[in-house]
Amino acid sequence: MEFISGGYYIIAPTIRQEFMDKEIIPDKIISVSECICDFYPEINVFWGGSKENKLKYIKDLNISVDKYKEMEKWIQDKSDLKQFEYPQIFPSLNLAKEFFNKFLNHINDLKIIGIGLPNNYLESFLDEEGTKNKSTEERSGIENVLIKKEFINSQTGSIKGYEILGYETNTFHSYLCNGLEKDFKNTYDFSLNENGFIKSLTEAERYCDIANDEDLGTEPVFWLPWAIFEYNSY
Repeated sequence: MEFISGGYYIIAPTIRQEFMDKEIIPDKIISVSECICDFYPEINVFWGGSKENKLKYIKDLNISVDKYKEMEKWIQDKSDLKQFEYPQIFPSLNLAKEFFNKFLNHINDLKIIGIGLPNNYLESFLDEEGTKNKSTEERSGIENVLIKKEFINSQTGSIKGYEILGYETNTFHSYLCNGLEKDFKNTYDFSLNENGFIKSLTEAERYCDIANDEDLGTEPVFWLPWAIFEYNSY
């Protein structure tokens, strides 16, 4: 199976939330949903954030003001070159590694994650979003990445499993945001692999059928199976 790159992300693992089924979901999780995990950089601090929020972010990152200004310039320069996409998408693995090693390698536990959409779902995603009828400026960050139809880097990373994600307005919802693991468990013998992800594409596709059932009451998004890859920072 070939996977089209949905970009690369720097994500902090988070502790399982109270509403999640502790018999299924591990104590610490990684998700490509901002509802669950923190992403780096926090772009809204850089673009439109107050001085107070910027100073708090500097403190949280434990960096100097000069290092923050360097980070801010890096983001702006790369954005101007379309080498960084809103809200925090690195179109290439090398750029994610560059940013991590310049600004974040002192922070423990951060992960460089890549997401890949199975090739046979790409056209459905682009049709759902009306991507082909939009200009580059009108497209969201993920649309600008996907429309390039570049394959995810699967040579230097390891696939961790699959996450069911639904895209909406520059961000992803996860099946975890909606507590869908309980619905999956009620219908199938649902369990996760040792990495905390769905084990196979076949299983993920089966669970997408449930997530896309309008009677279930989830967010009205197009739920798709995304492959999750993890990469070293060097």
